[in-house]
Amino acid sequence: MLTQQVSPTGDPVLFLQLAFTATFFAGLFQASLGFLRLGFIIDFLSKATLIGFMAGAAIIVSLQQLKSLLGITHFTKKMGFIPVMTSVFHNSQEWSWQTILMGFSFLVFLLVARHVSMRRPKLFWVSAAAPLVCVILSTFLVFAFKAQHHGFSVIGKLQEGLNPPSWNMLQFHGGHLGLSMKTGLVTGIISL
Repeated sequence: MLTQQVSPTGDPVLFLQLAFTATFFAGLFQASLGFLRLGFIIDFLSKATLIGFMAGAAIIVSLQQLKSLLGITHFTKKMGFIPVMTSVFHNSQEWSWQTILMGFSFLVFLLVARHVSMRRPKLFWVSAAAPLVCVILSTFLVFAFKAQHHGFSVIGKLQEGLNPPSWNMLQFHGGHLGLSMKTGLVTGIISL
């Protein structure tokens, strides 16, 4: 909704301010629904609508993970299915078989851990610990074998410390306040 009014590349500072303000209004809307005990409103949305929203969000998140899973460095910023798949196949020369192998190995590990926990409920902790094991093991493997020098796609050095507070990015004046409120309201409703 924000990109229809403000370009993220044309005016990135204003776009970030509007995104932070919309997020603030989404949180404010949800907090007020909780405070006023109006959570039952979600019952008026049909199950098909809720499943559609969740499935759409899952597809978008999954498509965005293709960049990391395939080791692609030049990837589209768009969220649609066609632009993402076009970017994946146009950048097929950037695919890293090492990154793909490691990614799918850990994905299989996560699925096996989930399967074990479902078959034997007493081993529920296996699927709960599996993501942490994946992170620790992959970090150790990349560090021990200097994997970035052997074709693996790695994140690199992370900035130390906490992110600075962002309340100075909130914008409660100007011609875009209505847009931020509307986007926040819609986002707050969708995320219920």
